[in-house]
Amino acid sequence: MAFNYNHTTLVGRLTKDPEIRTATKGTAKTFLTLAVNRNFKREDGVQDTDFIPIILWGRMGELAYQMLKKGSPILIWGRIQVRTYEKDGDKLWITEVIADNFQILEKKQTVKSSSDKKATAA
Repeated sequence: MAFNYNHTTLVGRLTKDPEIRTATKGTAKTFLTLAVNRNFKREDGVQDTDFIPIILWGRMGELAYQMLKKGSPILIWGRIQVRTYEKDGDKLWITEVIADNFQILEKKQTVKSSSDKKATAA
């Protein structure tokens, strides 16, 4: 029996607007960078932040591209992936999260109706 389990859950804010590309076979691949504050501060009082690359595939990636923007607070869950590639003869490693799903943590602001405005003005 194998005891392998790869799952991560992150909460943070997007550092920039999502980027979308079309991968092979027309599948959408959306890239995000999530800023996640660490739970402690350094001796000088500064709180460190990790910047984590996130990838969403297919329809979930398309939704993220349409709904999210820089600064959006989100919950992401998925798995950690480590891969290598070569660039200029050097072997480079990248660690990223392949997200299964996301949830926006910010409530939409509602516009008050004209009857609400009259009630508050009185």
